[in-house]
Amino acid sequence: MLSQLSTIALCAAAALAQSTSSVFDFPEYPPAGTPDPNSTLANAAGPLPFGIASDPKLSEAYIHYDTGTYGPQIELVHAYYTYWPTGVGVASDGTVFTSFPRGNETFTLAVFNSSVTEAPWPDQEWNTPPAFENTTNPGYSIATEKFLLVQSVVVDGLDRVWALDTGRPEVNGSYLLAAVPGGPKLVGFYLNGTNFVTYTFPANVVYADSSINDVRFDLRGPGYAYMTDSSPNRPGLVVLNLETGASWRHLDGHPSVSPDTSFVPVYDGVPFYLYPVTTPYAINNFGLYAADGIALSADGSYLYYAPLASRHFWRVPTSYLKVEPGPLKPYAYLQAKQAVESLGESGSNADGLETDSSGYIYAGAPEHNAVTRYNPATGLMEPFVRSPYIQWPDTLSVVTLQSGGGYVYWTCNQLWLGPNYQNGTDFRTKPYVMFRAPIEAGKATQLD
Repeated sequence: MLSQLSTIALCAAAALAQSTSSVFDFPEYPPAGTPDPNSTLANAAGPLPFGIASDPKLSEAYIHYDTGTYGPQIELVHAYYTYWPTGVGVASDGTVFTSFPRGNETFTLAVFNSSVTEAPWPDQEWNTPPAFENTTNPGYSIATEKFLLVQSVVVDGLDRVWALDTGRPEVNGSYLLAAVPGGPKLVGFYLNGTNFVTYTFPANVVYADSSINDVRFDLRGPGYAYMTDSSPNRPGLVVLNLETGASWRHLDGHPSVSPDTSFVPVYDGVPFYLYPVTTPYAINNFGLYAADGIALSADGSYLYYAPLASRHFWRVPTSYLKVEPGPLKPYAYLQAKQAVESLGESGSNADGLETDSSGYIYAGAPEHNAVTRYNPATGLMEPFVRSPYIQWPDTLSVVTLQSGGGYVYWTCNQLWLGPNYQNGTDFRTKPYVMFRAPIEAGKATQLD
């Protein structure tokens, strides 16, 4: 009898519990308030400013909002009051090198000589070619050992300075001259400014309408340099054997190096639509730019890259790129294309990429006023640093300073506001700037 009463009591309790429960009583997963694994942490909650809410009761509501910043504290390293920068390379002793596109600029490769000024490097003579335009072949530039337009400057794992010269100066800020062999070049210097090597490229490797953009070095074995060709006409990668001086192309026209024709970026919250710009500003349209940012994995096994007019991120094993296509290797070209790996979308187009010794691949993210980083261990593009002051992060450089600490440096040049992309009107505001932020690791030297 007792056991029957106990059973009835339990059933009654269960029925009562059911009668007071709600369809909305179910466990949440994940629990409320659990941060998303992709959370940027650029958010907070607080009352809205006075006057926005008409009802006084609403002024007490804490509203979730975007704070605009996350990551380590950025440090303003340099203010550019003269020319607008693209490249940056930092030596272990703290010397900072920078490069400028060439229009009417009197120098295109420089070193900081104060926090607000730059000086031509290694000297003015190197920055003064005998001419820009080829008088016997109008529309073309010249072959010269001097700098024409240094797009990128890189400090390698041996603290040597490399200048990548596109060979295509922009005359009077209006149109790009076509290149001739001997104009595009890769020039190496010691830190004291002594030139130790210059590599040039045959016409079937760097074309007249090529735009070699950025370069990374693997100093293992004979040594290799990898360069992006951003030309929308014939995009690809250029590979140089540092020991022999031989160079060749890979991935020509592959989707991974080509612009995304449906790409519509967003800068400072405003969609940036492409439209036919009028002469003379119709040549230099980054909306059509192909492979741009480039980074070599710390162990040298992968080359990472991204077209500027795209949010897609790619890599390819360097073992395929090191094989020069030719009669003895007839399938090398095809095999490299087949080896390309898509890493998906990165969330923003990326102008510059760089590697640290732990394996992170840092990427400028102009659409988010940020620098992000790809984690090969997880396959995710992770937030690193974001600030409203980061206005078009262009080129990145990672350094381990002799004075201590590892940093990533980057230039900000407000590129999308320039006259080439705004139908002749310059909406940029001087000074252009360079920032740096501390990182946990250091420089990936890519040495034996």
